[in-house]
Amino acid sequence: MSGALAMGVYEVDLNFDGKFDENDKGLTGKKLFCLISPTSFSCGNLVPCVLKNSNDVTLIGRTSAGGSCVILPLTTADGTFFMISGPKRLAFMKNGSFYDIDQGADLDFVIPTPELQFDRQYMTKYINSLLGK
Repeated sequence: MSGALAMGVYEVDLNFDGKFDENDKGLTGKKLFCLISPTSFSCGNLVPCVLKNSNDVTLIGRTSAGGSCVILPLTTADGTFFMISGPKRLAFMKNGSFYDIDQGADLDFVIPTPELQFDRQYMTKYINSLLGK
């Protein structure tokens, strides 16, 4: 409602050499896919939505089940730790407007039936066809 927007960028030490440098760009130039389904919700919805927003990952499968609240970690006076859904919601921007991610991740390609998502041969052929192979 305030119009605020925040973005986080992270670097990962992919080769575990203790340095963040050009040698850690191992996924650059690779075509990445994320398979999602209606059983993907909450954090399982957050990750594909973040990947979709990166414009570097193709989402395939069936629409995720949604969930857009930020998790709040809490503790009681005796030190018991637990997490609850918080009051803030995650959103993405499209055509200058904000949309929350509660309706699920926006797919690039739909897998026709849920059973096919578990058919390794079908998925291999399907992804290869998307790659033009």
